Amino acid sequence: MENKKRKEKTNILTYKGAVYGAFAGFIATWSISTAIAASEVVLGLQISTFYSIMGISLGLNNVITATYMGFGLHLLTGTIIGAVLGAIGIRWKKIRMLNPLENTLTGMGAGIVIWLVLFLPLTSLFIQPSIQRIVDLESGLQQYPLLSEDVNQLIQKIALGAIAFHLIWGAIFSYIMRSLVRIREFKIRRQQQ
Repeated sequence: MENKKRKEKTNILTYKGAVYGAFAGFIATWSISTAIAASEVVLGLQISTFYSIMGISLGLNNVITATYMGFGLHLLTGTIIGAVLGAIGIRWKKIRMLNPLENTLTGMGAGIVIWLVLFLPLTSLFIQPSIQRIVDLESGLQQYPLLSEDVNQLIQKIALGAIAFHLIWGAIFSYIMRSLVRIREFKIRRQQQ
């Protein structure tokens, strides 16, 4: 009986961790989307070029539809990754959710792992082979002529710059998770009084 209660409590805790993580992942991803848009302006690209490249590499032929698809998939992926990390993090005792430094470093480490395990392979498997299609569809929307060499160099710069974006994502994610866990802890303590 006690084992059943413990398992039920663990499942509830895991569920709450996943919900908190999904929320934190969504907010962190939305925040990074703003930074991506700002970097596109700095690079002289049209805002949403990153997302249209994602959509085009998945086979869409309309730049606007590709942009919406890329943005939506980016938000969905960040939310799902956040849910998984939240469920793991809330149960893993070695991660001290309430210690700001350890929590932030863990989040940034998770960002680097996401970059290595997800971003780089997707870039290599989907985006690199689609360079000519990207050039064909994007060239009419850019302020200057777009060549496949330019897109290839741009993708390489994006891949390297994405390290910083993933580090920032991890820091934002960990901050939001820590805040949500603190709020939950505060509510529990308040109910016990």
